[in-house]
Amino acid sequence: MTTATEASTSQVPASPSTVADIMVPDVVTLRLEQTLHDGHELMRDHQIRHVPVLDSQGLLVGLLNQKAVLREALRIADEYGTHRLSHYLKQVPLTDVINRDFPQLSADTPLTEAGQLLLARKQGALPILDDGRLVGIVSSVDFVRLAMRLLEPSID
Repeated sequence: MTTATEASTSQVPASPSTVADIMVPDVVTLRLEQTLHDGHELMRDHQIRHVPVLDSQGLLVGLLNQKAVLREALRIADEYGTHRLSHYLKQVPLTDVINRDFPQLSADTPLTEAGQLLLARKQGALPILDDGRLVGIVSSVDFVRLAMRLLEPSID
């Protein structure tokens, strides 16, 4: 499965203009009934910082990001100690920590609009939807890769 960190800029058209041109289409996801521990392990294993969370029908209900994981881990460590961190992370449902407030972009959203949203909302990633279904994700890393490719075309 492709992750945001594995996407290749070699697939980017010569003149990218929409989110579809740089998004990662095969997205690693979590299910809403999973725990923060599951999210942390998935992020670590795939070396990613943002994970879309889907409900039982496969619809996007939120995003888990690295900041939320760290914030909750620090709260737990402060309250219960670091020796119990793993135990308590397994008890925190994703519903308690996911971001449910995010823009809904489609694959034909202009890159300029997506970039402005990333900056304005200070989000590291945006989900890409088609009729409510997750079809990809675009992150600040994808924009950096694009910038590098445009500045130095031999980088791929």
